[in-house]
Amino acid sequence: MTPWLIVVAALVLGLLLILSGRGVRERRGLGQGRTLDLDTRTLYSARLGLAGRPDRIIEGGIPEEWKSSRRVYDSHRAQMGVYFLLIEETTGIRPPRGFIVTGDGERVKIENTEKLRAWVLDVADQIRAARRQVAEPIPVNPRPAQCRSCGMREHCGQRRG
Repeated sequence: MTPWLIVVAALVLGLLLILSGRGVRERRGLGQGRTLDLDTRTLYSARLGLAGRPDRIIEGGIPEEWKSSRRVYDSHRAQMGVYFLLIEETTGIRPPRGFIVTGDGERVKIENTEKLRAWVLDVADQIRAARRQVAEPIPVNPRPAQCRSCGMREHCGQRRG
């Protein structure tokens, strides 16, 4: 085989490998943007009381989240909304959109709308309110005889007798 044929064969093989790699990326739903972070950085906002770790952040602060399910649920949209808020809070860049990659490789675009942002903040407020309510003592009015035989009497702030 002449050196010229070896070079041509190597170039053709290289081109086939590149095209094959692109096909795999597309079938898996991976975006083409440069990866800025790959599931290593947890984002926090004390002001918003939120935290989250996107699976991938690409150029422009665009989050990607990979899910094993074959469809996008409201909880996935809420999670993406949290990422939008956190990325904006920590970087100053408001992502215009994000992507949820489903288990079958479909890339579902989620737009960063005011409606989504308001919904996420409302859900976060509801969660905080529920947590405060759980932390409050449950009002009880036990009889002293019940307290004497209760296994929790040493730890109860409402015991009698």
